[in-house]
Amino acid sequence: MGATGWSYFTPYQPDIEKALQLLRQRIFKEGAYGKTHAFNPDMLSRLPGLKETVEQLRQLEDERLGGPDRKFGSIEELLEAAAEDGTHSILDIEHTGDTPDFGVAWPAPGDVLEEVFGSSKPSRADIEAKPDGLAERLDLERWQAVYVVVYADERPAEIYFEGVSGD
Repeated sequence: MGATGWSYFTPYQPDIEKALQLLRQRIFKEGAYGKTHAFNPDMLSRLPGLKETVEQLRQLEDERLGGPDRKFGSIEELLEAAAEDGTHSILDIEHTGDTPDFGVAWPAPGDVLEEVFGSSKPSRADIEAKPDGLAERLDLERWQAVYVVVYADERPAEIYFEGVSGD
């Protein structure tokens, strides 16, 4: 299927690790994982001859994660079922760190924030104006993410995570 780029905003708190884990729990509870594709299956299904292929791809995705009604007891159980395919979401990022590594969200460097967003304290509007800007600039590898403290009125307001995962 290929890797998927994704991004999330979550409320600010000084403990970035805690913010990441709360975000992961929210995404898990919402079931907002595993259905992200690099293409729009609904649009493709309207093209002549592709409706059946798209339906087969959807079935394969459902089977990979145990079917459309499968409920996982924990993020760990989901990650085990997804295996090397991943969830194509923040769930594939297990913790924060200071430097890039597998399954790690690390702080975007200040010079890169200046280059991409024009500020070391970007606002949500700055970030939304440049979707995927960090992943492209930093050439993120699969199962990596960066985070940015997002500012409103010169005060921390949110944390933005941008990453790539899935196979």
